[in-house]
Amino acid sequence: MFQTLTQASVSAFEELRVNRLRTFLSLLGITIGIFCVISVLTVFESLQNNIQNSMQTLGSQVLYIGKFPWIPEDKGEYAWWKYKARPMNTLDEVKQIEKNASYASFATFCYTDESQKISFNGNELNSVMLFAVSQHFEKLQPIDIELGRYFSGSEIKSGHSNGLVIGTAVAEELFGANISPLGKMLMIYQKPFQIIGVMKKQGKTFTGFDFDGGIILSYPYLASFRAMHNADKNGFADPMIMVKSKNASVFEEMKYQIKSILRAQRKISPKEKDNFSFNQLDAIQNSINDIFVNIKVFGFIIGFFSLLVGSFGIANIMFVSVRERTRQIGIKKALGALSKVILIEFLIESIILCIIGGLFGIILVIFLGKLLSGPIGFPITLSSFNFMLGIIVSILVGMFAGFVPARRASRLKPVVAIQS
Repeated sequence: MFQTLTQASVSAFEELRVNRLRTFLSLLGITIGIFCVISVLTVFESLQNNIQNSMQTLGSQVLYIGKFPWIPEDKGEYAWWKYKARPMNTLDEVKQIEKNASYASFATFCYTDESQKISFNGNELNSVMLFAVSQHFEKLQPIDIELGRYFSGSEIKSGHSNGLVIGTAVAEELFGANISPLGKMLMIYQKPFQIIGVMKKQGKTFTGFDFDGGIILSYPYLASFRAMHNADKNGFADPMIMVKSKNASVFEEMKYQIKSILRAQRKISPKEKDNFSFNQLDAIQNSINDIFVNIKVFGFIIGFFSLLVGSFGIANIMFVSVRERTRQIGIKKALGALSKVILIEFLIESIILCIIGGLFGIILVIFLGKLLSGPIGFPITLSSFNFMLGIIVSILVGMFAGFVPARRASRLKPVVAIQS
């Protein structure tokens, strides 16, 4: 058996050496097929890992409470008109949660205005994302300060601070790269606000917070001169309550506590449905996982057809190899070589050719990973499991493509083969 394997390996590499162009074109289909399959797995697993890591930074123990659910509460159409009619969350409800929810570690309030106008010395900036928040907001969202500082607890709680923390995009558009924004006064709602900090650049979060192009101010201070009501933005205003559990094991118990608190606060009868929605990142993650499954299936379909075309190329090269070595096969059988030995010899040759094509495909995937994680800056996770899968698929394709030519070679009659 070892001798058969050695001879088949030598024949495979001899085929590569003698017919370089023909072999290269035959292996190209296998290379592209393995590259499609493994690259789809690698890229989307990396994207999935990056999303999960980003979600972990936001905290899987955070509950987001608002009028609108992130996904439809009932199967089918998203009933926005029903959610729109719900009452707005209030800061008093946050205080009740802090007081009565024993499983909660922090609770905060965030009013969002996506189209706010701000100005500095006559220079206006439109469509700025405004976040009016209460105490502990920075403990539930990734707020990293590059210049200056964030609000102290007393500044937000008192409702007398006109401090302002701005994003990097806002700072660059208003002041450029060389002027420090700290201490500057911005006009918002025709009121002066003093910049006390600038946030680091981080991009948009999965919960919809765009801190780069946004500003953060004290909600109690905003509420002191501007009344919030359910008619804001034609009923689409949706201040959010965010609550973090003490640990993951009590998250469900915390949800039950908060549900009881809000229903009591809003005087909802036992027969009535909740007029608020509980949202959490797990729901988004499950939806994303479903999307990735469908994308991977699509990638596998593309890879399958590429491998199918590649297997025809391998089968073709094996048929040519059998025809070129017919006389040699006849001599071997005349000297006593068994048909199964001839069959195994050509099968192994086909498998080795496919493994070589698969290795080229894996090398292309590694190159793609270096390209994406290097110049482009997209972190790629190269998995040994995916590489092993590529080799296994190559072996299976080799067996499939080489079986018919190998079977034909093994059935040749010695006399007829020698005469041909």
